[in-house]
Amino acid sequence: MGLVDYVLISLCANLTCLDEKIEGFRSDHESILHKQAQLLRNYTLKIATLHNPPLSSIEKVDGEWRAGGIAFDYIEILKEKFGFNYEIIKPPEDSLDPQNNGIVGMLSRNEVDVGAAFLPTFPYISKHIRFSVSLSKAEWVVLMKRPPVSATGSGLLAPFTVEVWLLILISLFAVGPIIYLLIILQCRLCHDEGNIIYPLPSCIWFVYGALLKQGSTLSPRTDSSRILFATWWIFITILTAFYTANLTAFLTLSRFTLPIASVSDIGTKKYSWVSHKGSAIEAALENDVNFKSSLKGSHWEFLEEDAGNILENWVKRHDYMYIGEKPIVDHLMYRDYLSKINTHIAEAERCTFVITTWTITNNLRSFGYSPNFPFVDLFDNILEHLVESGIVMYSLREGLPDTQICPLDLGSKERQLQNTDLIMTYYIVIGGFIVSTIAFMCELLYIRCNGRHQSSDQRGPDALFVITKNSKGNKLNDNYLFPPPPPYHAIFKPPFPNSEDTRMRTVNGRDYWVIKTSDGNSKLVPIRTPSAFLFQYAN
Repeated sequence: MGLVDYVLISLCANLTCLDEKIEGFRSDHESILHKQAQLLRNYTLKIATLHNPPLSSIEKVDGEWRAGGIAFDYIEILKEKFGFNYEIIKPPEDSLDPQNNGIVGMLSRNEVDVGAAFLPTFPYISKHIRFSVSLSKAEWVVLMKRPPVSATGSGLLAPFTVEVWLLILISLFAVGPIIYLLIILQCRLCHDEGNIIYPLPSCIWFVYGALLKQGSTLSPRTDSSRILFATWWIFITILTAFYTANLTAFLTLSRFTLPIASVSDIGTKKYSWVSHKGSAIEAALENDVNFKSSLKGSHWEFLEEDAGNILENWVKRHDYMYIGEKPIVDHLMYRDYLSKINTHIAEAERCTFVITTWTITNNLRSFGYSPNFPFVDLFDNILEHLVESGIVMYSLREGLPDTQICPLDLGSKERQLQNTDLIMTYYIVIGGFIVSTIAFMCELLYIRCNGRHQSSDQRGPDALFVITKNSKGNKLNDNYLFPPPPPYHAIFKPPFPNSEDTRMRTVNGRDYWVIKTSDGNSKLVPIRTPSAFLFQYAN
């Protein structure tokens, strides 16, 4: 059958075709619905519900149970259509276990006729009760306090993943020894007089200096050594270019991320979370082994409190995560946002909570019927029209704005650097000072252990030019002056610049200053450094 045939069949099934068989089927079905509608008129139904606003709610007013919420909007439509009455019964327990006194247990024992709540259509529940047509698909999300910083990491580490940083560290420790070993191997295999074997510390320092784009005093002589050095420079150039570009993008255009990205992260990172007692999450933990294993390691609590109290007492005060159905969480966050507006809180401080963009689990939701409920077709007919017309989806979003409430990325117009972005810089500076202090203490300890602790301040300022010798073995036992180098002007200028009788003369190929002494004789003073040094030492 082609696409056209399927379209025609669907049109006929929608009661727009005049085919006799379909007309007969419609007339039989309508006659059944008409008989059920007559029986239902003035009939009093027993309806149980859950306190799960805004989907469904129940509270005691003047000694009587009053129900409300989206589920009872549909019940009122059915009541107006068929003219029945109903009695509200509150289940003694909040549980989806058919063996307990919850709403499912009461339906399975025919204690109530209808469960007017958005119940999850789990297979183990369908064995005990009957479900209506699917009303919607439940999406369970996580509401949590907005973290002060993105889970991407601090500013300096954000451009690369952990694996990339580990590989960079390994390359820093490995490339220096590799270059050293390859240079030694090349020198031993190729006996070239121009080969230079650089020491291992020099090779390691070259690798580190190249990472910081510093120059190097190493000048390889062979082509193989030059290729090794150039390869590392090219690698560093590309690496630093990517790092600079990614860091700029992170600080200006980065998206805010949460510390959890999947269900397993909640268990792996050992977070604490809460949900409603008798909810689909509790039922899934009790009956789904895979779902329970994904949350293994986390701590959870199932409470009978409403969502507002959970937000105030558990999420805000104790940093718990709240797992709830998306319509409930959306309305909860929107009410919190409006309350902050009414109290004139600054706009930057209004979105203190955030919702995950991914879901914990999904399940279909329906009304529940007791096994002996005779009006299933009548109710399903109306509920199906509500679903197909979009009324159900509209009612779930009624009262909420069209835009997303407090999105994950607030889209700030300005991005100013904070201390959290520079925290790694502080760590590097502090770590550098600590390492240098430890190195200094090790050097000092090494010198003291080897007896090299005599310093210039112990001998006095004149000790720089004093040689102390022992008298043993024909050695002098006095302190002798060791003269300093000649003055600068004695080498390049006349020793007596104001004397007119001073002239320079070359004797045996050496330059001398010829000066006149006080007794009228001439005296030669050497100019060049070795001669001047010996002359000053002797005189």
